[in-house]
Amino acid sequence: MNGKQQYYGDIKKRSNQEQDDTLKKLYRESETNDDVEDFLKDSDDIDEETPKEKKSAKKKRIEAEKRAETGRKIGKNIKRTILILILLGAVGGGVWFFLQTGGNQTELEAIEKGETKADEIYYSRLTGREVSNKDIPTQAATCVMIENSPAARPQSGLNEAGVIYEAIAEGGITRFMAIFQEAKPNYIGPVRSVRLTFAEMAKPYHCSIAHVGGSDNALRLIRNNSGFRDIDQFYNAKYYWRIRKRASPHNVYTRSSMLDELNYSKGYRTSEFAGFARIKPDTKPEAPATKANKITISMGSNLYSPAYTYDANINKYLRAYVQGGAHYSENENGSRVQNTPDVVVAMKVNAVTRAGEEAYADYTTTGTGDAAIFQNGGVIQGRWSRADKDSELKFTDASGNEIQLNRGQTWITLYPSNGKVTWE
Repeated sequence: MNGKQQYYGDIKKRSNQEQDDTLKKLYRESETNDDVEDFLKDSDDIDEETPKEKKSAKKKRIEAEKRAETGRKIGKNIKRTILILILLGAVGGGVWFFLQTGGNQTELEAIEKGETKADEIYYSRLTGREVSNKDIPTQAATCVMIENSPAARPQSGLNEAGVIYEAIAEGGITRFMAIFQEAKPNYIGPVRSVRLTFAEMAKPYHCSIAHVGGSDNALRLIRNNSGFRDIDQFYNAKYYWRIRKRASPHNVYTRSSMLDELNYSKGYRTSEFAGFARIKPDTKPEAPATKANKITISMGSNLYSPAYTYDANINKYLRAYVQGGAHYSENENGSRVQNTPDVVVAMKVNAVTRAGEEAYADYTTTGTGDAAIFQNGGVIQGRWSRADKDSELKFTDASGNEIQLNRGQTWITLYPSNGKVTWE
């Protein structure tokens, strides 16, 4: 028997001995209570009293009342002792629970002293929100490519994503990469092809990339590089399906449960990344130095240029399009909810034309450039930076200090150098 087992054994023996001593004491006291009940029973048999007998009866009644009072006190003691025994049992059970789960001596001593350890709080690295257990911040993340042509709207699952990247995919049409970790939507889509810009932004998240095919340069990168996790629908068809109410290619959907199962089958169990700098929990929003209640990010076409309106009641941004109205996410049952990110970021990037495919362009994802960060109804004009394709994206203010983002969903739009961002 090792030292720890001996320690726990001594505690259990001591607990059992205390319970035995308490029970013996209760038994002795209970005899007095029985005497009270016997006396009261005998007194009920008296029918008539002589003067002398009345005096004797009066004395007996006083004694009976004293004994009755003693009985009531004993009853209270019994109840209190039973409660103590229950607590002793709980402590004993706690001791053996810690023994089985590898509890240490310090934790046991805290229990014996009646000290309780405060519950630990865990936060998502993706959103900064509080999560239920310590495993969630490192569980496998999934980056899902979601279409944004008018035929694909309203999309599904965007409202539950932790971080969303938005950029032009081709011909001025934008696309989204929605990153999921703690949130588990039951309906996500329409899933479309991946582009190089999104693949490069996905890499530092160590996420699996859910997509349906992709551009040649993007596919070469994610299929031939061990730093990527490819869960292409082409090779994993049973984890996706096509809905009937939309025509191809706007109809490929999936579920978080399917993607989790697929990740698990491939050994993708965790994702390690730091995430954006976030404000401290329960911090009250500060009044912005520069207000920005309405935002427009020009992407070349008003069909794809997002517009946001700040809602101070919920401290979020109501997302819409300059041409096309409010931007909704649709649940599987057909109900809709407007997309409302907590933080909106507009980052200016340079376009790089693909060799031999002049009609297509990819965007710089490393280096540095202008950025506007919108939160709490205000704007901070700063810079984005990324040292290399393995590094995480950072945002800094004019003084070079890293900007702390509000906790919650962050929507990041990469707009081309010939675009612009405006606010009022």
